[in-house]
Amino acid sequence: MTAMYTLKKGGAYERFQGMVEALLDRKCDVHCISLTPIRIEDPFYHNHVLSLPFKIKGNLAVKLMVLLLFPIYALLIGWREKIDLFVAFGPLYAFLQAIPKSMMMKPMVTLIRSELSLASPARDLSKFFLWIKRVVEYFGLIFSDRVVTVNTAMENDVMRFMKRRNKIDVKVLFNNIPQIPMPVDSDVIQTRRQWAIPEGAKVLITAGILTPRKNIEILIKCLPKIEIKDIFLFVIGDDSTQSNSHYRDSLHRLPTELGVDKRVIFTGWLEKAEMWNIFRIADLFVLPSKTEGMPNVVLEALGVDLPCMGSNIQGIEDILQYGELMFNPLNEEAMVNKLNQFFLDPEYSNHITELCRKRKKAFMFDWGEKIFQMVTMGFRDGSNRP
Repeated sequence: MTAMYTLKKGGAYERFQGMVEALLDRKCDVHCISLTPIRIEDPFYHNHVLSLPFKIKGNLAVKLMVLLLFPIYALLIGWREKIDLFVAFGPLYAFLQAIPKSMMMKPMVTLIRSELSLASPARDLSKFFLWIKRVVEYFGLIFSDRVVTVNTAMENDVMRFMKRRNKIDVKVLFNNIPQIPMPVDSDVIQTRRQWAIPEGAKVLITAGILTPRKNIEILIKCLPKIEIKDIFLFVIGDDSTQSNSHYRDSLHRLPTELGVDKRVIFTGWLEKAEMWNIFRIADLFVLPSKTEGMPNVVLEALGVDLPCMGSNIQGIEDILQYGELMFNPLNEEAMVNKLNQFFLDPEYSNHITELCRKRKKAFMFDWGEKIFQMVTMGFRDGSNRP
């Protein structure tokens, strides 16, 4: 059994769906509790939508109802369906499934996809909400029999905080590069025409959910300082919640304030095929995030042989590894210097391209098979012991 509030845009939700499909492909019955329908067509998939008997208004009220009702619903369905294993896609869902897991005496595997507040306090939270988040994370981990993290820094954080629980099994599973179809020359030509990119112009690109942690404003601020003037910046993505709309609006105003509005293109949210087509006309992908789990978008850029640079933070470090491919996301001058060197020094840009090709090879594997093994290994006989 697993649970998900609802599916939203973003790499984490794509991985949740990928995990469910990996289990289904291997003939596992998957029961998913959600607040809105999560439609996956498979005879082994069972979506249990939590139907509230009354309408509730406000995001906080919805979250409180989820905290109250999800554990009860999970226990009732788990008991009725004779669930063998609980899979929590994050410490919050581990916290929600802790009671049914304990009462049914079944194992639970928790996947950690983002930085824990136990390790690094979230600056945008008040002390009260930070305390609540830490309690949820701690008890979610306490009740987990295995934890699978998405990068090595998170693995170390979990092991450090859970050192008193010797029985906890902590593993790391990187994201992989998905299957990306081969390009068609006509698609590349059409993409440049579609976005009115002049022949010979350079293209810089970033992508992701538009939230402050993505730090996209620093990349826009770098653009006027790059010594090549015929360069365009694509920003692919949009805000996923109303609370991020003010950040999105500030980003849209910034190019005009800097006098580069004709060279910054906000595409909004794109389907994968269209995003990959833009990747193929680009010269460099840059992700200047302040925090990350393991960004799928960097892997997808590597997958189309697009050179990449990113912040020297956990998650991105696991992907790019080489110092030449990373920078301090708070140091605008250092970013400008790297970008200028890439676009002005052909020998350096060739070196960056070769390093990225080496990193690409490390992420060409069957993620579905690996996640299936990590989730079920040692639990297939119904035992609580990994």
